[in-house]
Amino acid sequence: MNPEEMVIEILRKNQIEYTYSVPCAKIKKLLILCSQNFKDIPLTREEEGIGIATGAYLAGGRRSALLMQSGGIGNSINALLSLAVLHKIPIPLLISWRGIYEEKITAQFAMGQHMTRLFEASDIPYTEIHDEESLPNVDRAIKECFEHETPYGILLSPKIWENSKLAPLTIEYPSRERVSEINFTKSIKNPKKTRFEIFQGLKSFLTGKIVISNIGMPSRELYTVCDQSSNFYMTGSFGMVSLIGLGVALNLSDNVFVIDGDGSILTNPNALSTIGQVAPKNLTIIAIDNGTHGSTGNQMTPAYRYLDLELLANTFNIQNSGTAYSSDEIIQIFKDLNAGPKFIHVFTKPHNADVETIPLTPIQIKERFMKNIKEKIK
Repeated sequence: MNPEEMVIEILRKNQIEYTYSVPCAKIKKLLILCSQNFKDIPLTREEEGIGIATGAYLAGGRRSALLMQSGGIGNSINALLSLAVLHKIPIPLLISWRGIYEEKITAQFAMGQHMTRLFEASDIPYTEIHDEESLPNVDRAIKECFEHETPYGILLSPKIWENSKLAPLTIEYPSRERVSEINFTKSIKNPKKTRFEIFQGLKSFLTGKIVISNIGMPSRELYTVCDQSSNFYMTGSFGMVSLIGLGVALNLSDNVFVIDGDGSILTNPNALSTIGQVAPKNLTIIAIDNGTHGSTGNQMTPAYRYLDLELLANTFNIQNSGTAYSSDEIIQIFKDLNAGPKFIHVFTKPHNADVETIPLTPIQIKERFMKNIKEKIK
């Protein structure tokens, strides 16, 4: 058995259902095998996989693995610490370890040579796999990952693959012919409602539904208006909320609602690209656009004056969209639109309600949410 096939067998043995990846030339054969053996989602940025894997795990304990090269850890460290570690989400990180073995690209040394110290400083467990004979340790690492509910770094040296006899694998490319057309005109009015007032109007509509809510004031306001165990409140990892919603939606038949915002979306617009690519029919993003970073002092975002979030979503292949200024309009748009993903662009005034912080720990938020989901899928 070739080393790539050994890794696939280990992943299957450990009930991995999803793989997410950003390419690396050293593991290109492994990545193709992943796409043939698992529900595989190509990423545009590594930290996206942390969000999707979190959502998948919240939705019934679905297991994922994230594949990347060592430089991708630099793009993922905040999401790893303030989402996966904070909420105890197990994610095996299969890392193509560059800069340590016959490396010819100088830039790879900068991250590669510091990988072990990065994991140690972050208190994230890791293991080093330097040759094919050590690959059985990948199985042990994945078992520890899920047993202890923690992300787990698995550093894979390029030496592992150098004697592989696996025949070259090819990718079948579909035709790129298509017609790209955007006919978009939108007159924006001055909003009259605040985000808190929108939530008050949505209380009956959202009751009993699955809601993934953005970090900071949106979650605090939603908690005050409509707390329920089917709400997952973000406490960190700014920009990840819609990706968590994606991971949840892929594993449930229920409608999944995401409360996102202009600041969060513009921090990580890659999320819309991946959602548009995967296109779950049961996902609705309610994008609250107050034109500001509401949780940090109401500093204006580009959306306040010129950038349109609905047009951005359309560009990323999220075509079922609408614009709202009130809770009634949100509900009507949701009913009128075809199957999702749906994107409802909601204009609000810059304002934060005077509400308390959420009196739940990240683990309590996670556990009661997972219990609610478990009851839904019985």
